[in-house]
Amino acid sequence: MRKWMSHGSCFLGEAISQVVVPVKLRELVLTTSHNDVAGHMGVRKTYNRILRHFFWPGLKRDVSEFIKTCHTCQLTGKPNQAIKPVPLFPIPVLSQPFEYLIIDCVGPLPRSKKGSNYLLTVMCQTTRFPAAYPLRSITTKSVLKALTQFFSLFGIPRVIQSDQGSNFTSTLFGQVLQQLHIKHNLSSAYHAQSQGALERFHQTLKSLLRAYCTEMDKDWEEGLPWLLLAAREVSQESTGFSPNDLVFGHRVRGLLSVLQDDWKSPEPPQSLLSYVCDFRRRLYAAGEMAKEKLSSSQERMKGIFDRRTEPRHFSPGDQVLALLPIIGSPFQAKFQGPYTVVRQYTEQNYLVATPERRKAHQLCHVNLLKPYYARSTETEQWESTEDGKPVLLADTVTSFGSSHARSVHDEEGVPGPDDCVLQGRLKNSETLDILDNLLNHLPVDERKEMVDLIRK
Repeated sequence: MRKWMSHGSCFLGEAISQVVVPVKLRELVLTTSHNDVAGHMGVRKTYNRILRHFFWPGLKRDVSEFIKTCHTCQLTGKPNQAIKPVPLFPIPVLSQPFEYLIIDCVGPLPRSKKGSNYLLTVMCQTTRFPAAYPLRSITTKSVLKALTQFFSLFGIPRVIQSDQGSNFTSTLFGQVLQQLHIKHNLSSAYHAQSQGALERFHQTLKSLLRAYCTEMDKDWEEGLPWLLLAAREVSQESTGFSPNDLVFGHRVRGLLSVLQDDWKSPEPPQSLLSYVCDFRRRLYAAGEMAKEKLSSSQERMKGIFDRRTEPRHFSPGDQVLALLPIIGSPFQAKFQGPYTVVRQYTEQNYLVATPERRKAHQLCHVNLLKPYYARSTETEQWESTEDGKPVLLADTVTSFGSSHARSVHDEEGVPGPDDCVLQGRLKNSETLDILDNLLNHLPVDERKEMVDLIRK
């Protein structure tokens, strides 16, 4: 036993009696104070709870390690312990339009008059030119048929990026892309930021369709072509140009152009040679300016975003927890696992083995992963000493108010008042010789039990 006073107990004039716990019983104290109905509280609260009853050297360090390796705490997480995202890794800016396409499916939507429930959306990564095709279903064949329409207008791309939907990962889809020599990049699951530009267009398109249907009281599929025309003629903040400017090299005649033509005199006709020369010059200049502006915007956004990030890397064989969605109660665990990292695909994507889920392997973004800390089952991990040697219970017995005592700070970082004192450590043989005097504050029965326990 030892006597200890915290700030609160000293103010009340009461000393706390703490049992100095031997190594083999420390895990029991930690488990009782943290697990199950103890509430799985944090380090500070668990440490203060133990300190009211027990003590041993290195207590706070053991509490911190115990909670860090708690399986339940790692799965559920804490409200104030959000995982910091990793720094941004922008998609490289390509110079040629329609070399890099991002595709996705939207829906189900309200059934149109033609029976369409879905949209296949396509966006050029360089020019941000969007396209959308109504579909009755989003099977692989339906998606490929819509992509064929896009290819017939803008050519065959070099790279297509999509999510891990079954229609994009099917054997048929892969065979078609292989025949056309198109590289297929898969974005990580449950991480919409991987297709950020297209996801933002989805939000804009849904808002436009909602407003159109509300104001015009018409079918959404009828208004889709006009809404795409409106979206393509708006300048993008990231490029400084509209998608139409970067694709066609001139201002496409829209509804405002029709109105403007009624209010101004017609321009003189231009020769074919002069038009082609001006067109090529404008298109080249716009492309170079857009590429420079997009790179500048990416650097600026990365600088702002990276202020609150923290780099995180994993190696094959590492144990991780994954933030994968589950259907059920909101009180279920946030994270799943632990899982094993199989390989690293890109700077931010990892292939993780998920044997108990529908997919045996899952491609996960690093922002959805956090390291898993396994707890050792060996009793020695709770043995904390200054010199690496075992601590005897007798080494930790202290007295309150001894003439040789001095004011100290508790080794766990809890400062004690001036009259909160501890005796310096004695050798084992010396401590055993004066053991009765050190325990004279206990009743006779308790003193005898403690002496017998220590001498054993």
